[in-house]
Amino acid sequence: MRKTRNSSAKVVPDNEGRVCDAVVRTLEKWKRVMRSNIRHPEKDGVGPPVDLRIKLADEEYAIEHTRIQCFENQLKTDVVLHRIMRHVSKNIPEPFPGVAYYELQFPTDVALPTGNARKAKALDCLVEWVRTNEKILRQRNAGRIPAAGYAPYRASDSVQGTPDGFECKISLLHWPIAQLIRQRPGTLSYRFIRPDNVEDTLKDRLQQAFSRKCPKLQSCKEEGARTVLALEGVDPDVSHFKFRGELLPSLLAGCENPPDEIFLVETRFDHWWVWLLKRDDGHWPDIGMPELGGFYYDPEQSELPGIPEWLDTIPRNMRDALQHDRMYTPYLSGWVPGFFEKDELDDLTIEPNCLGRPESSEPMESGR
Repeated sequence: MRKTRNSSAKVVPDNEGRVCDAVVRTLEKWKRVMRSNIRHPEKDGVGPPVDLRIKLADEEYAIEHTRIQCFENQLKTDVVLHRIMRHVSKNIPEPFPGVAYYELQFPTDVALPTGNARKAKALDCLVEWVRTNEKILRQRNAGRIPAAGYAPYRASDSVQGTPDGFECKISLLHWPIAQLIRQRPGTLSYRFIRPDNVEDTLKDRLQQAFSRKCPKLQSCKEEGARTVLALEGVDPDVSHFKFRGELLPSLLAGCENPPDEIFLVETRFDHWWVWLLKRDDGHWPDIGMPELGGFYYDPEQSELPGIPEWLDTIPRNMRDALQHDRMYTPYLSGWVPGFFEKDELDDLTIEPNCLGRPESSEPMESGR
């Protein structure tokens, strides 16, 4: 009998191994040692069945991964978004002209019409809608300089409409200078518009994840290991500041056996951010959390006093207008986020001797 393939599984990749590697690399930078003694207890059956056990110097670590989804049928909706992204990217090759950054936003109930011909027609209409409105936004914002106090992570302009073949409103957002939000000029990205009840749904899903994962980590802690929970955020709402600043503390307050460390790994794009949310008794927002709309940098990676090196590429008049010299501040030591390209990460679900990386507990050089 011929087996059918699960399209959701193809569209939403299994990032467990790479997420764990991103967290381990962040820990290696903090501890200044390289990993050793990599084990997979779920596979080898030795000890509590967590995803990963490693050593950093003489300290044992137990790491458990979980992927957080914010709403029902998110995998099904991801299939639709993936098809949209693939069609738009094929017919509108990047980059767009100019220095701006664009984002195409959809509600979580976005759907394509039934029938291949109707689907194809709707996707073609969406392509033309994006082309037309990108040109409108570019011409409307040509020559504009952001006003003093403008927050770069807030879109400066947008267009909303319902392309033929769709039943929901779609938005195209515009940011004037892509480099200010560490994006490539002319880039078009895609995201869902958060549901109205996302916080309640997200809290329920996180509580379920904590209930499943924390007891296993607690068993490792009783064996003397330091415990780490790696949350994989596949949705923008998981990384939303309201989640980190309000929802996380309430979850920790109701957790009897929280892990020693909690990391959030944002995996929506090919470049991943790794945020430390909790370490020992300190957690966001009390410790480590930057202010929303603030500008922060890793002081160890910058030779410029108070300004990251990449900022020097932005015209001086724009830097002055946005008050970057005054607003940039260093992250707290130990709380600097990690930043990795997906392709540079190892899949730690594969046996260590297949990865081509040495295992060592020797001190590592700064700036690995």
